[in-house]
Amino acid sequence: MLVSKLFANQAIRFATVGVSNTVIDFIVFMLLQSVTGVVAAQFIGYGAGTLNSYLWNRRWTFARGKGFDFSEMIRFLLVNITVAIITAIAISLVPASIPVWIAKIAVTILGLAINYTVSKLWVFR
Repeated sequence: MLVSKLFANQAIRFATVGVSNTVIDFIVFMLLQSVTGVVAAQFIGYGAGTLNSYLWNRRWTFARGKGFDFSEMIRFLLVNITVAIITAIAISLVPASIPVWIAKIAVTILGLAINYTVSKLWVFR
Protein backbone atom coordinates (compact mmCIF):
# COMPACT_ATOMS: atom_id res chain seq x y z
CA MET A 1 0.00 0.00 0.00
CA LEU A 2 2.76 2.43 0.97
CA VAL A 3 4.74 1.58 -2.18
CA SER A 4 1.75 2.22 -4.44
CA LYS A 5 1.05 5.54 -2.67
CA LEU A 6 4.70 6.61 -3.08
CA PHE A 7 4.63 5.60 -6.74
CA ALA A 8 1.39 7.54 -7.33
CA ASN A 9 2.79 10.58 -5.53
CA GLN A 10 5.97 10.38 -7.60
CA ALA A 11 4.01 10.00 -10.83
CA ILE A 12 1.94 13.09 -9.95
CA ARG A 13 5.11 15.06 -9.26
CA PHE A 14 6.65 13.87 -12.53
CA ALA A 15 3.49 14.91 -14.38
CA THR A 16 3.51 18.33 -12.68
CA VAL A 17 7.13 18.92 -13.66
CA GLY A 18 6.26 17.58 -17.10
CA VAL A 19 3.57 20.22 -17.52
CA SER A 20 6.05 22.98 -16.76
CA ASN A 21 8.60 21.39 -19.13
CA THR A 22 5.97 21.13 -21.81
CA VAL A 23 4.91 24.75 -21.43
CA ILE A 24 8.53 25.91 -21.72
CA ASP A 25 9.18 23.55 -24.65
CA PHE A 26 5.96 24.51 -26.45
CA ILE A 27 6.53 28.27 -26.09
CA VAL A 28 10.12 28.08 -27.30
CA PHE A 29 9.10 25.75 -30.15
CA MET A 30 6.25 27.96 -31.33
CA LEU A 31 8.43 31.09 -31.18
CA LEU A 32 11.23 29.50 -33.18
CA GLN A 33 9.62 27.05 -35.62
CA SER A 34 8.87 29.63 -38.31
CA VAL A 35 12.43 30.98 -38.08
CA THR A 36 14.50 27.81 -37.62
CA GLY A 37 12.18 25.13 -39.00
CA VAL A 38 10.38 22.49 -36.96
CA VAL A 39 13.31 20.11 -36.42
CA ALA A 40 15.68 22.77 -35.03
CA ALA A 41 12.87 24.32 -32.99
CA GLN A 42 12.08 20.86 -31.61
CA PHE A 43 15.67 20.41 -30.41
CA ILE A 44 15.92 23.90 -28.90
CA GLY A 45 12.51 23.80 -27.22
CA TYR A 46 13.11 20.29 -25.92
CA GLY A 47 16.49 21.41 -24.57
CA ALA A 48 14.92 24.30 -22.65
CA GLY A 49 12.33 21.95 -21.15
CA THR A 50 15.06 19.42 -20.36
CA LEU A 51 16.99 21.87 -18.20
CA ASN A 52 13.83 22.63 -16.23
CA SER A 53 13.12 18.89 -16.01
CA TYR A 54 16.50 17.95 -14.56
CA LEU A 55 16.39 20.62 -11.89
CA TRP A 56 12.87 19.85 -10.69
CA ASN A 57 12.83 16.06 -11.12
CA ARG A 58 16.14 15.66 -9.30
CA ARG A 59 15.16 17.84 -6.36
CA TRP A 60 11.43 17.23 -6.08
CA THR A 61 10.08 14.27 -8.06
CA PHE A 62 12.76 11.72 -7.29
CA ALA A 63 14.11 13.53 -4.17
CA ARG A 64 17.75 13.33 -5.22
CA GLY A 65 18.63 16.86 -4.15
CA LYS A 66 21.70 16.09 -2.05
CA GLY A 67 25.04 16.48 -3.73
CA PHE A 68 25.95 16.28 -7.38
CA ASP A 69 25.94 12.91 -9.13
CA PHE A 70 27.85 13.12 -12.41
CA SER A 71 26.79 9.65 -13.59
CA GLU A 72 23.14 10.51 -12.93
CA MET A 73 23.47 13.68 -14.99
CA ILE A 74 25.10 11.73 -17.85
CA ARG A 75 22.25 9.19 -17.78
CA PHE A 76 19.72 12.05 -17.76
CA LEU A 77 21.40 13.75 -20.72
CA LEU A 78 21.65 10.48 -22.68
CA VAL A 79 17.96 9.79 -22.19
CA ASN A 80 16.93 13.31 -23.13
CA ILE A 81 19.20 13.50 -26.16
CA THR A 82 17.72 10.20 -27.33
CA VAL A 83 14.17 11.43 -26.74
CA ALA A 84 14.98 14.71 -28.52
CA ILE A 85 16.23 12.76 -31.54
CA ILE A 86 13.20 10.45 -31.54
CA THR A 87 10.75 13.35 -31.26
CA ALA A 88 12.58 15.41 -33.90
CA ILE A 89 12.40 12.48 -36.30
CA ALA A 90 8.76 11.88 -35.41
CA ILE A 91 7.76 15.53 -35.95
CA SER A 92 9.57 15.59 -39.29
CA LEU A 93 7.48 12.61 -40.44
CA VAL A 94 4.13 14.26 -39.69
CA PRO A 95 2.39 15.30 -42.92
CA ALA A 96 2.38 19.04 -43.63
CA SER A 97 -1.43 18.95 -43.76
CA ILE A 98 -1.54 18.44 -39.97
CA PRO A 99 -1.24 21.69 -37.98
CA VAL A 100 2.18 22.01 -36.38
CA TRP A 101 0.75 22.42 -32.87
CA ILE A 102 -1.07 19.07 -33.16
CA ALA A 103 2.14 17.40 -34.34
CA LYS A 104 3.97 18.97 -31.39
CA ILE A 105 1.41 17.63 -28.91
CA ALA A 106 1.66 14.13 -30.41
CA VAL A 107 5.44 13.97 -30.21
CA THR A 108 5.37 15.45 -26.71
CA ILE A 109 3.16 12.58 -25.51
CA LEU A 110 5.53 10.07 -27.11
CA GLY A 111 8.53 11.75 -25.47
CA LEU A 112 6.84 11.89 -22.08
CA ALA A 113 6.10 8.15 -22.07
CA ILE A 114 9.68 7.25 -22.96
CA ASN A 115 11.20 9.78 -20.58
CA TYR A 116 9.19 8.80 -17.50
CA THR A 117 9.82 5.10 -17.95
CA VAL A 118 13.57 5.43 -18.45
CA SER A 119 13.94 8.15 -15.77
CA LYS A 120 12.23 5.97 -13.19
CA LEU A 121 14.07 2.77 -14.07
CA TRP A 122 17.53 4.06 -14.93
CA VAL A 123 18.28 7.76 -14.43
CA PHE A 124 16.99 8.45 -10.90
CA ARG A 125 17.13 4.88 -9.60
